Amino acid sequence: MAYMIMLVANNMEQIDSVMDAWQADHVDDIVFMESTCFHRAERQRPRIPMRLLFESMDRGQQEVSVTLFGIVGDEAAVEHCIGQAEEVIGDLDADPNAMLVAWPLPIIKGYPKHPPALRGDDE
Repeated sequence: MAYMIMLVANNMEQIDSVMDAWQADHVDDIVFMESTCFHRAERQRPRIPMRLLFESMDRGQQEVSVTLFGIVGDEAAVEHCIGQAEEVIGDLDADPNAMLVAWPLPIIKGYPKHPPALRGDDE
């Protein structure tokens, strides 16, 4: 069963390194966006209350994180991606500014977008 992985961190250099490692392992269609946790959101401007806000933020007014989303083929691939993220970021359980979650995708259409035969793999 395929899994969605979501990584949130606030260091763009680290995010770039994780994204490079994930792409090398063929995490399918990595998407990233700026985000901020609700507790970091500026209180003066009205916003719809959500845990994560997905919009372009003025970096001068708020602490911005980056959220990566990617799809992998199975739970072993999730564990491998966690290991790669922790090689770059450090222990995710100890970092107050980063988190990674994964959940199964029981229904999915259009995956993988780039099958191994099209990626140049020898498998």
